[in-house]
Amino acid sequence: IFSWWVTGLAQPSAAMGKKGKGKKGGKEALGVPLVPAGEDNYMFLSMQVETLERELQVKSAQAEEAQRSELELRARVEQMEEDFKQEQNTTYAVTADMARQYKALQEELIYKINSLEIQHTEQREELDITNHELKELTLVKDADIENKDQQIKQLNERMNDMSAEFANMLAETLDLMKLHINEKLSDAALGDADASRPDFTQRLQDFSNKAYNAVAISSKSDHGKALPPSDG
Repeated sequence: IFSWWVTGLAQPSAAMGKKGKGKKGGKEALGVPLVPAGEDNYMFLSMQVETLERELQVKSAQAEEAQRSELELRARVEQMEEDFKQEQNTTYAVTADMARQYKALQEELIYKINSLEIQHTEQREELDITNHELKELTLVKDADIENKDQQIKQLNERMNDMSAEFANMLAETLDLMKLHINEKLSDAALGDADASRPDFTQRLQDFSNKAYNAVAISSKSDHGKALPPSDG
């Protein structure tokens, strides 16, 4: 079939070559080789067929090589795409895991920070309350101490006044007793009464002195007990 096609292709070429010679004075038509007649024409066409078959084989081999290279390249591209997808999935998984870990750590740190802030606020409030209570207790203690000092001062003044009043009253009472006794003694008999008068007067004076000293010592003792003990 191929030989018939080559033969049919060569005949019009030969006819065109002859027409070309008639029209242009024996010059060969451009692009059309000269074809010998008869057996030479058959040999020439056979050689062209063989040449074309070899070229066809070469082209076929090249096409097969190109196809094989294309298949290999396509396989490599597919493998690279598959590797890229796996690497991408791995990267996504690692990134997602790191993001979860970061979020969990962030939430934990935020919870700890909030807890510490709450504890700090509570402790500061407790410290403020304690300081306020301490100030109030200090004020109450100072006021109590001042009140007691004032009471002690008033009691000491009152005891001193009472001691002075009692001493004056005792002195007046003794003076009245002396006057009354002296009046009674003056009306008695002169003999025995004159002899016993100095002794009785001396005894009355000694009693007055002892009573006054007893009042003074009692006042000093009560004043010492009323004083609060010093803090050192």
